Amino acid sequence: MARDTRIDTLKGMLIILVVMGHVITRLDNVNLINHAVMGLIYIFHMPLFILISGYVTKHPSQQQPRDMWHGVWNIFVPLAIFQMLLSARVQIYGGNFFVAMKGFPIGILWYLLSLICWRVMLYYTPRRLLHRPWLYLGIALVASMLCGLTHLGTFLSIQRTLNFYLFFLMGFYYRQGMINNAWWHNNRLHIAIVVILLPLIFWLYPRCGNVMNGADYYGLAGLPQKAMILTCSIAMSLLVFNLMPDVKCLRPIGRDSLFYYLYHIVFAINILPAIVYQHGWPRTFPFVLLYTAIIMAIIWLMGKIRFFRWLIHPSLDFLRPKRNANG
Repeated sequence: MARDTRIDTLKGMLIILVVMGHVITRLDNVNLINHAVMGLIYIFHMPLFILISGYVTKHPSQQQPRDMWHGVWNIFVPLAIFQMLLSARVQIYGGNFFVAMKGFPIGILWYLLSLICWRVMLYYTPRRLLHRPWLYLGIALVASMLCGLTHLGTFLSIQRTLNFYLFFLMGFYYRQGMINNAWWHNNRLHIAIVVILLPLIFWLYPRCGNVMNGADYYGLAGLPQKAMILTCSIAMSLLVFNLMPDVKCLRPIGRDSLFYYLYHIVFAINILPAIVYQHGWPRTFPFVLLYTAIIMAIIWLMGKIRFFRWLIHPSLDFLRPKRNANG
């Protein structure tokens, strides 16, 4: 099957938004534009990214258990490596390596652990339930709504796994042709929902990302807020999915999304904020765009170095000397 280049475009665009969102978050700027942009990003960027993860996941009937677990292993290896690297970073900054290791997964690594869980959950879902998409989506919707009543937080990414499984299933079922196509592509409906709910969310809850990140406790009083944000998030995700054109320059970033995702945190969380604060550089939105572009460029250059790629997909081939083409 030919590669869907528009999916690569979407992933490329979303990775840029992930970097931008973390730049804004770490600069902690009270600038109204930055906060509005951050709210807009957080309302759909990870939900859509996860929807795409479900979209590219094969149906369980098309996989043997060995194939599924091989895919899980390929995700777990970089997860384990970067857990150790980020724990080492904590030690460098005055923390404790072993305490950091216990906080599994650290930061952005939650997505990799949740992705493992989503794929395993989907694969071992009873076939009767798997073949009833609206029932399964309804169960996932209830789990997403109620997970914020727990105090799990970031523990083993359980709460985030439950929070976002709905989006993973949406992408999976759409690719399988088991979701009503007319509803999915009803852009007028999605626009109407976004136009009504997004200003209301910004007005009532300007830091909407605090609920949509999936790891916060919000209690019964927060359920109306969660319902509005979840509805708006679904509409916005589908709108972007439907309307995003295929942009050739974004495809390489999308194909390399895991590389950008794992390495951007070093610059967006540690290096950039320290430099900006030390030198008093501006933190307004035009400079956020500039800092984001610089980080993306640096990671692109890192991609030219074999060692950085080996850390994500390690193998003994890296240690073997290159053979002469004639030998």
